[in-house]
Amino acid sequence: MATLAQGWLVVELAPRPALAPFYLGIIGFVRAIPVLLLSGVAGTIADRMDRRRLLIISQIVLGVSALALAVLAQTHVVRMWHVIALAAVSAVALTFDAPTRQSLVPHLVGPRELVNAIGLNSAAFNGPGIIGPAIGGILVSTVGVADTFYINAVSYAAVLVALLAMTPKPPVLVAQRPGIWRELLDGLHYVRNQRAILTLLVLALLVSVVARPYIQLLPAFVKTTLGGGPNALGVLMAASGTGALAGSIFTAFIGSTRHRGMIALACAVLSGLSLFVFSHTKTVVAAASVLVALGAFIMLYMGMTNALLQSHTALEMRGRIMASYTMIFLGFMPLGTWLLGTAATLTSLPATLATAGVLVVLAAAMASRVHGPRDLA
Repeated sequence: MATLAQGWLVVELAPRPALAPFYLGIIGFVRAIPVLLLSGVAGTIADRMDRRRLLIISQIVLGVSALALAVLAQTHVVRMWHVIALAAVSAVALTFDAPTRQSLVPHLVGPRELVNAIGLNSAAFNGPGIIGPAIGGILVSTVGVADTFYINAVSYAAVLVALLAMTPKPPVLVAQRPGIWRELLDGLHYVRNQRAILTLLVLALLVSVVARPYIQLLPAFVKTTLGGGPNALGVLMAASGTGALAGSIFTAFIGSTRHRGMIALACAVLSGLSLFVFSHTKTVVAAASVLVALGAFIMLYMGMTNALLQSHTALEMRGRIMASYTMIFLGFMPLGTWLLGTAATLTSLPATLATAGVLVVLAAAMASRVHGPRDLA
């Protein structure tokens, strides 16, 4: 929700429409820096400390950041540097929030419910990244940017209430814990020695850089390619969110099915094909139709990857592995927004998105030839 409102605000603040993708890319780059620098430390801390306390702190920071942007937008004093600075603050909070949230699941449910819980958590974690902007697009077109930020700020209160009601199991106790940097290196060695996990993370890296940024670039696509405004953006975001919601529900239902590795790879291929087709659309109706499929396939891919990583990772390593996962999707995705935004400025946004779709298809086809991920159950 906040991402979409922030994106439209950046488009409106840009000196001219042609520079909108570039400024959206700058925002993405600023979001990426804290995630790339701090994710390893955040995951290690999540394995050592009270996860609920970390989540409460991160949610407070995120809520205050949204509230600050709402006030700036409502009073009409907001400037581009305000948006950039608050994006950086939110990125720091998300860096600690995401791996902590992911690794908390095994401490809330028993072993028999773990697989389904991971599937539901994958949907809950990945869903807002696509469904949230869809809701944000509708709100921006109806109540405006400032009120959208106010609603987003209030939403964090519900999360805080849920966190205060939780009673998770304490972190895994180790008689003598090595230093935080030693544990960080242990996590990297673990990934390197697990071929399936390494391949999943590498493919996720590519998808996050060249495919997922489409949602952040939609405001520019609507304005420069389709010639639409907030209403058209709301329609496209709703279409993407509808597909994402369907994909997230399906992810939860197939959380314990077999051949999840092959399902993840197939969804990656279909995501790339859908992105390629979307780049060639010229009308809002056509774009919305393709976005339903694109949202569903990307959500399924992300959900399956999330579930596979958690299911096949040792409990004591889960915080660090999920930190790698969140670093990829929260750190490299904004970096991808910057790269694609810059490429679109130099060429065109449709051509950039088409190339991104082709790259995803080729990468998924190569990953399918590796025995590790395709054989995961």
